[in-house]
Amino acid sequence: MLAGKPNHNLSTPSWGMLFVLLVGACSPLLAQEADERIAAELKQASSQQLVELLGADEYPTREAAEAEILTRGEEMVPLVQAARTSPDLEIRIRATNLYQQLLTRLRNDQLKRFLKMDTSVELPGWKRFQQQNGDDEATRKLYVAMLQREWDLLTTMEQQPFLIDYLFFQRSNKLSNVPRFGGQAFEINEGSAAAMFFVASQADVRITQPSMDQLRYLLAVPQLTGDLQDPHSNKPLLSVFENWLKANIELGRFSSEMRYIVLSTCMRENIPSGTLLAQQILADRAKPSSEDGFVQLNMGINAEQQMMFAMLALAKLGSQKNIPEIEAFFDDTSAIQSQLAIGEEFGTELRDVALLAVLHLSGEDPKEYGFSRLANDPTYLYNIRSIGFLSNEERSAAFEKWQQAQKQKQEQPDKKS
Repeated sequence: MLAGKPNHNLSTPSWGMLFVLLVGACSPLLAQEADERIAAELKQASSQQLVELLGADEYPTREAAEAEILTRGEEMVPLVQAARTSPDLEIRIRATNLYQQLLTRLRNDQLKRFLKMDTSVELPGWKRFQQQNGDDEATRKLYVAMLQREWDLLTTMEQQPFLIDYLFFQRSNKLSNVPRFGGQAFEINEGSAAAMFFVASQADVRITQPSMDQLRYLLAVPQLTGDLQDPHSNKPLLSVFENWLKANIELGRFSSEMRYIVLSTCMRENIPSGTLLAQQILADRAKPSSEDGFVQLNMGINAEQQMMFAMLALAKLGSQKNIPEIEAFFDDTSAIQSQLAIGEEFGTELRDVALLAVLHLSGEDPKEYGFSRLANDPTYLYNIRSIGFLSNEERSAAFEKWQQAQKQKQEQPDKKS
């Protein structure tokens, strides 16, 4: 008998199953209607009520409260900020997340308006930056890049300047130890470089020498070189760099090693303000060599060698106005270390470099004055190992020829008159 009974469970669905399927199909629609109803109700809620509803028992209510808070935006920031310390764990977690989302949205909106030359937008550090570097589209674009990469640094400079030295050291140290992938250095954004230079150029912000010295790694990265040479972005970046250079010359924040590194950077990138640093080095000639030396690229750089690089910097980056301050060293017979010479009989004295620099600025051909082994150098103008003379007789003849040439120039106007 059982074999002949039809199996309704297999051939046709039961009424109970049809009911379940129907309810399942309608559930998303019902849930959506419920969510829309809750959202509509919450639009009438006060700001304080919305924050309290972040801890509601019903999940849809908590989600709707969070969405409404994001919709209201800036007006909710103070309440959400305070709710991060709520005794309710759910409210604390959601408020912390919402606070970051609100700040990010507000910040992005500010930056967009700022780039459109909206003068009502107030950004941390902008007034200082504007006074130093001007205000145009390119300058604002650079400042936005600075904020996007170093917001905390620039905010700390404005709000908690007593902490800036520690933060500056940590940030510059991190930038100098960026990870390497496939043998290539991780890119350092120009925004980070400009922010570091800008902060370190503020006279009222304390930057210690160890922190300042960390920037020597930043000056060596190829990305900075490329940015300084980029005709589309180098004007505002160069302005920041030059203001940093001038400020720290006045404040005396550069160590001897840092001065050499910055001077080399200026010579490499043809930055005219490097002449200010070169002039300072010449003015500090009285410092003893033993107290003013350091090691660079496994080579000791003493005071005389720093003087040599300063003179070459004036020759490359300066003008004829710099000739008198270089001529002041025509009697300086200090020897440049022998390891820089190309042979035992070949000697270089500081006055040789001074004469060479003056000849270059005067438009004279140094080889006609006895610098027969002179070779050019893309960074330092001349190969430092090729500067000098084989004998004191050659040296004396070179200086005598220069003196005669100057005497003839002085006599020529008298003859014409």
